[in-house]
Formats: sequence, C-alpha cells, structure tokens
Amino acid sequence: MKAAMLYEPKRIAIDEINVPHLGLEDVLIKTKVAGICGSDVSLFTGHRVPDSYPLLLGHEVVGIAVAVGENVRHIRAGQRVVVEPNFTCGECSYCRSGRGNICPNKKSLGVTISGCFAEQFVAPAEFVWPVPASISDKDAVTIEPLAVSLHALWQSGAQIGDTVAVIGCGTTGLLLIQAAVSQGMHVFAHDKIESKLNMARELGADVVNSDQDISKLWGDEDVTTIFECAGVSSTVELALSAVPRGGQVILMGLSSSQATFVPLKFVREELRVSGSIIYNHPSDFSRTIALVEKKVLSPGSIVSKTLPFNEIGNALELASTGEVGKVLVDMKN
Repeated sequence: MKAAMLYEPKRIAIDEINVPHLGLEDVLIKTKVAGICGSDVSLFTGHRVPDSYPLLLGHEVVGIAVAVGENVRHIRAGQRVVVEPNFTCGECSYCRSGRGNICPNKKSLGVTISGCFAEQFVAPAEFVWPVPASISDKDAVTIEPLAVSLHALWQSGAQIGDTVAVIGCGTTGLLLIQAAVSQGMHVFAHDKIESKLNMARELGADVVNSDQDISKLWGDEDVTTIFECAGVSSTVELALSAVPRGGQVILMGLSSSQATFVPLKFVREELRVSGSIIYNHPSDFSRTIALVEKKVLSPGSIVSKTLPFNEIGNALELASTGEVGKVLVDMKN
C-alpha cells in the first residue's frame, strides 16, 4: 500500500509499505480524508524530532473500517469511522482516576507510532468511533482537534454569558472560538495574521491584531479566561500580563521556550494559570461527536484547502506557513 514516510525534516516521500497487521482488538481502516495538525508540521519541519526515522505521520482522520479484529463488537466492516488518536494505557494512576490525557504511557498515532497518512492503517478498536451519516467528511475529520478545544473550554469552567479571550487563531484557537460563541460567550480573538483574524470574525469573535493592546480592547468587560493557543513564549507572557484581576489563563500552545511573569501580580489579584492537553477518554470524544451530529458545531468550516494525497509535501509546506486555516489531504484524489 502507499504511505507518506518522513525520512528527515522536510523530506517526505510516498512509498510502498506492507499493510499493517490486524490484531484481535484492532480495526483496519481505509483512509478517506486526513487533516494536517500542528504536531505534523513540527515533525515535518524538524522543530520536533521523532524517536526514529522514517515516520508515518498523521492522526486526524475519517475513513472506512475495512476489517475488524475477532474480539471487536462495536465496529463492523464498511462503517465510516473517526479515530481518537491518543491510545492511553488504561492501567496507570492517571488513567484510573479519569485523567488519561496525561497518561505517561500513551501512544500517539503519527507521533510515537505509525500514523494515518497512508491508504490503510490500524487503530485499537477502543479508540475507533462510528460516524453518523449526517456528519460530512469535512466535519468528521476535524472532530479530533475540536475535542482538544472543547476539553479546554469545559475544564476552564467558563459559563454562558462570560467574556473570554483567545490568543492565537490557528486550528485550536478557531475551533475554541466557534465552541465558545455557540455556548453564548463573548469572545475576543488576538493574532498577527489578518486572514486568521478574518476567520475569527466570521465565527463571531471581536478581533484584536498584534499591534493593539489586548488588555485595553475589552474596556470594562469582565474577561474571566484567556486561552493561549499560539504556543510561543511571547504570547504566553502576553496572556499572563493581560489577564484581568480574578481571572485565569489556560495554556494550550506547546511552547518550549522559557516565559516569565511577576508572581506578585498573581498573588495580589488571585489569578490562576493551568495547562490543557488533548481530551479525556472516552467522554470528551463522545460529547464532541454528539455536538457535531446535532449541528451545534461545524468544525469543517475552518478548512481552507484540500490537496490530493500525491501532494502531501505541498500540503505540509502550506500548513507550515501558519497563514491558512485547516489543510486537508484527500486520499481519493
């Protein structure tokens, strides 16, 4: 079968590899459409180094179940499915306490194990979800990043009628804006790229560009939460300095650079800061699919470009510019 193998930073090639083995608890899936995530871009550009090369990238996917393992009951061959691509161990203290999102033993599709940028791939049945017929492929393939945004929103405790701010209007930020607006929140969006601010505006946010002072835009409005989605030290520091008295900062971006803040401000103003990573298994994915099925959310609306599989290198280059919305790869083209 054909698979897009990353051999080193910026060198990806479509090669012939063997169809993966189907275990008793697995599902063999034919890829229909795959999404390009920030983690794919980081691995492609070399900002993140995998355990070994070559690596088969990809984890955002909608496909068709080709075959199921002998012990699989909830999926049947021929069904359209999406995959929850972080496979938790289910045995550690974090998994047992319902915090599998921080499981130290989890395996991640396309990051620590072979991914879905291939004609077929295998996933554990526990993490494979049937897709209702009413959900389009474009919405289905963006369910996984939507679950990331919803997890952050839900764990923040933000309520209907609250005012929140989103710094960084990439996929995570845009989907968070859509979710927050749908739940009756007033959203301010901050980014340096005008095209992304336009997308944020279309989703219902008031926008702030990088030349404006984010803390002054909302005036007397009571901003309860700032979500940092850009993942660079400067935007982390912006969020920490701009958070209003009594508010909180949720860090979602994956910055590896040091950021600084003044502890006195956090103590005197009783501020809170916390991180949010992926989602809880299985509850968050189930809730996310239900919201898309009911048309409460349409995550596919942030898709900017769809390229054929034989142009996957161009798709990764396009996504790495940071100037477009979600980029998809269509296996049918």
